[in-house]
Amino acid sequence: MQVIEFNRTEEESLADVEAMLEGRVFHVTRRPFWEAIVTSGEIRPNADGCLPTTFGSSSNSFFKNRGCVSIFDYRSPADETIREFRMRCWPFQPAMAGGEGIAVLILKVSTYGNLVPWTKWKEENALREMVVPYVEAGHPGPIPLSEIEQVILLHVAENPTSLSARLRRARDDKKS
Repeated sequence: MQVIEFNRTEEESLADVEAMLEGRVFHVTRRPFWEAIVTSGEIRPNADGCLPTTFGSSSNSFFKNRGCVSIFDYRSPADETIREFRMRCWPFQPAMAGGEGIAVLILKVSTYGNLVPWTKWKEENALREMVVPYVEAGHPGPIPLSEIEQVILLHVAENPTSLSARLRRARDDKKS
């Protein structure tokens, strides 16, 4: 498994990292959770809700309710509709400036045959459950580390003098 590390400031573009994901299937987790995945030897589904989450917890997630690991599926070329849904659930959202960073775990092509597509949600008429159309897929059961081709570790450092950092501090001061 190849591990690539990127360190960026909040002003720097992530376009090159995002381009590495085109045509691929991957799981995103916070950097501290990556260590737990290495220790366990697998990415585990969170069907019982006991594991910490990266994109927020939902008891009504389509793939979680079926014992799947939620993954990003970027195999389809990004037309206007797909780009819109990708922006709604951008894989770099949890890589906030000043945070601990994220790990993007890119799956081997050999796992693709096991994937449950988001369209299963429509087929089952499970419209009350949450799914990200055109972007999300599920892997039934755990994904062993042997099925991970590449890991991208991304850390975004905060520039304390940036406008966004000043706005975050002002918002935080207002809360206290």
